[in-house]
Amino acid sequence: MSMSIVRNIVAVAIAATATVHAQTFDVVSIKRLAVTAPPAFDMSERPDGGFTMTGAPVTVLIAQAYPPAAVADLVGLPDWATKDRFDFKATASLLKPSRDDRRSMLRAMLADRFKLAVHTETREQPVYELVFARSDRRLGANIKPTDVDCDAKAAAAEAARAAGTTPSRQPQADANTATAPVCGVMIRGNYLEGDMKMTSLANQLRSAAGRVIVDKTGLTGNYRVKLTYDVAAGRRGPETAPPPDAPPSVFTAVQEQLGLKLESSKGSRDVLVVDHLERPAEN
Repeated sequence: MSMSIVRNIVAVAIAATATVHAQTFDVVSIKRLAVTAPPAFDMSERPDGGFTMTGAPVTVLIAQAYPPAAVADLVGLPDWATKDRFDFKATASLLKPSRDDRRSMLRAMLADRFKLAVHTETREQPVYELVFARSDRRLGANIKPTDVDCDAKAAAAEAARAAGTTPSRQPQADANTATAPVCGVMIRGNYLEGDMKMTSLANQLRSAAGRVIVDKTGLTGNYRVKLTYDVAAGRRGPETAPPPDAPPSVFTAVQEQLGLKLESSKGSRDVLVVDHLERPAEN
C-alpha cells in the first residue's frame, strides 16, 4: 500500500473518530423499501439539522457526507448499496446547523447504522474533457454569458441560514414554462436550462456521458445554458439503443448547440473507497 493511501486512511480515520464526539442526530429512522431502484427520490433538510429522504440508496448519503465525492466516484460498494432503497428520517437539536454540522452528523450516522468505513485514493480514470469545438473559440447559440454573480447569491443564502434567518427564497422553476429562474436550473424531460459555471455544466452532463467531465474551456463566470439532449442515455447504458424519437446524444448536442465538445482523455482523480458497509437494522 502506498504512503499516500496510508495517509488518506489515517486522515479519514481521524475524521471518523472526531465525529463520535461531535453532534449527532437525536433520532434516526431507517426503513428499507420493498421495491428496488424507483425512478426518483426526494430529500428535504430540517431547520434543526435533521433531514427526511425517501426512496434513496445509501450511496446518496455517503456522497453528501464526504464531499466532493459523487455517487459515481464511490469504489468498492457491495451490490445492494446501489439497488436497495430506503426511507430516512433524522432529527437533531441544533439551532443554527452549519453545512459541516450536517455532514458530521451524517458521517456519525453512517458509521453507526451502516458500519461505514472509507478512505480516499487517487486513481487514473477515463474522463471527457470539455473544450471548444471551434478553433476561433466561438460559442454556440444556446450559451450566453450572464453578469449575475450566482456564487455571491449562494453565499448570502448560506450565511443567512447559518445566522438563523430566512434568506429570500429563489423562485422555483415552473415546469410549464420554458424559462429557469435566475441562478436556478430547470430540467424538463430532455431539456436543460439554467445559469451555471462550466464546472457545473460538466457535472450536470456527467450522467448522460457516462464518465467524469473535466472543464478545460478556461471560461469563468456564469452562463445561461439551454440544451436539449438525451438525458436518459446514462441510465439506459451503452448496451441499450436509444428509442427512435430520442433527442441527440449529449456529445452531438454539446457541439451543435453550445459550440463545445467532449474529448476522450484520462485523468487522475480522488475516489472514495468503501472498505466496509453493512445493511442497517431497520426501525
